[in-house]
Amino acid sequence: MFQLRLRQKVKPLISLRYADEWVGFLVLLSLVIFAGAVIEAGVLRDWLTPPARLRVVLPASGVGGLTVGGDVQLMGAHAGTIRSIKLNPSGNMYALVDLDPQAKPFIRRDSSAIIRKQLIVTGAAYLDLSRGHGEPMDWSYAVVSATPAPNPADQITATLNSIQAEIMPALASARHMMAQLDGTISDMHAGKGTVGQLMTNDQLIKQAEATIVSLNGVIDRLKPIENQISGIMNKTDATVANLKGASHDLKGATPHLPGIAANLDASTADLPALLAQAQTTLYGLEKLTDQLRGMWLLGGQKVVRHNRLSPKQVRP
Repeated sequence: MFQLRLRQKVKPLISLRYADEWVGFLVLLSLVIFAGAVIEAGVLRDWLTPPARLRVVLPASGVGGLTVGGDVQLMGAHAGTIRSIKLNPSGNMYALVDLDPQAKPFIRRDSSAIIRKQLIVTGAAYLDLSRGHGEPMDWSYAVVSATPAPNPADQITATLNSIQAEIMPALASARHMMAQLDGTISDMHAGKGTVGQLMTNDQLIKQAEATIVSLNGVIDRLKPIENQISGIMNKTDATVANLKGASHDLKGATPHLPGIAANLDASTADLPALLAQAQTTLYGLEKLTDQLRGMWLLGGQKVVRHNRLSPKQVRP
């Protein structure tokens, strides 16, 4: 019976149909995924379009936080990756950068690089390339220099130090002034000085009150004089107004003064001749009067006259 069982054909527990087809499908799927990963990683693109190689000379202070695989930006856009950081025989450090070929026209001999932080103060460091406008770059051996960006923390620290340097002398002066003020107030309360005596001595206050009372009396006596002065000022104002009117009239008459003076000169030019004629006429009347008196009809009186000189014969 046992021999019969052994001779019987053993059947597999699980039978797989199309196993070879499924294996081939998985292999093809793996190849497709691998090709997609290669394309996504840019390996194929690097093989077909090799990147531009740029050497960035790092500052003497060090790498400034740059790491291999760090980002390289141009005008705010991703332009490459840091592939390695090396040390040259002269002791300077430089970074090898793989740039996108599309960025080559923007990098020229006057371009430079700045090491910046992603979050200004913290975060990963990256290289920020500046756009050049000079001569084209020789890409067989392209080199640019890098400088670290100013650290805002250092600027804030320097600003705080300068503020502290300016504030501390002011605080010292304020303390000195407060000490002097405290001493002055203490002396005033102790009765030192004029103000201290006014605060502590009642006699000075009484004298001041008496002086104020006397000043009030003087002011009361001056009030009538003030009224008189007001009247005088009113009269003065009226006089000034009259003077203004007279000056106005004189100003109006001033244009006629040359004509009046000319007429006066013309009139005075004839005065000597008129005076001479008047003298001659008076002399003739005087002779006629003497003759009339000597006539017998009028009494026959003879008038004796002294010889008088004619006005024309008078000489100095």
